Amino acid sequence: MGYKKAPKKNISLANPRFTDAELDQLFENVLLDDEPHLEAICPDGDRPALKEHDSEECYRLCWQLLERGVKIPDFRRLVLTIIRRGGTEDAEEKQAFKYARARFKHIRFACANMDERHRYPWSVNLVTSLMGHMQDAFKNRQKGKTILWGALLWAALMPPFYNIVRWQLADFRPASVSSLMTYFADQNRKIKTALKDDKVTGHKFHNIRKIISRRISFNDTLRVIHPANWNHQMSFYLATINGLMGDMHDELVEKQIRGEQDYTQFAFPIPDSILSRLKTLLKLGETGF
Repeated sequence: MGYKKAPKKNISLANPRFTDAELDQLFENVLLDDEPHLEAICPDGDRPALKEHDSEECYRLCWQLLERGVKIPDFRRLVLTIIRRGGTEDAEEKQAFKYARARFKHIRFACANMDERHRYPWSVNLVTSLMGHMQDAFKNRQKGKTILWGALLWAALMPPFYNIVRWQLADFRPASVSSLMTYFADQNRKIKTALKDDKVTGHKFHNIRKIISRRISFNDTLRVIHPANWNHQMSFYLATINGLMGDMHDELVEKQIRGEQDYTQFAFPIPDSILSRLKTLLKLGETGF
């Protein structure tokens, strides 16, 4: 399906400007959104109510995190540098690439969460995916794949294509509170359906984790806008689920690479440390999101 052009709205993504402190807080949240806190508990009590302009304000914050944090000409030069070497062992280059990718992933999640269409713009998804492929390649010292994915990414960052990325990011339709609630309820149903089976494949496990990743992305942004204790607690709880699932997913991928286990066919039970937390989250979702 195409990403249809939205009707023009009086929304400025550049203004009002968020402070550097607010952007720094959001980015700190993003970098810690897969750090397990095993002592974290799911918050109880009433969740702070969403407000009608939350999706617009949260999206503006995510957009500014990308636009003010990633200078595309500089990042394109970094990509080219890594291509020419067929990889990188430089810690600063790795960090710069990781940080740029984190900002792109966050705005991609923002599109799914906060736009009333609740989906990734194809151009944003393409660039973010290429960044992931290239990062995986140079982390695993795969020179040929680093050059291949890097060349595609470098081309996607050139003005003719990147202008499409900018246009689709600006083509934003803020989701209403009811749209947000419906979206999160639908995501909860997808997790619940996946958990009905005693066992899951690596692919199904990864799909559950993607839902959790999108949810924590929303919560991490919301708690900068509304720094309530409930929102902070929820982020720690979601980060724990996300981190535990991430560690396990890495193991599944390694087993697939070694030929020990088929990622899409082999089914396994979800460990209770993850399963119990997912079920608690779903129970909470019955009364809210």
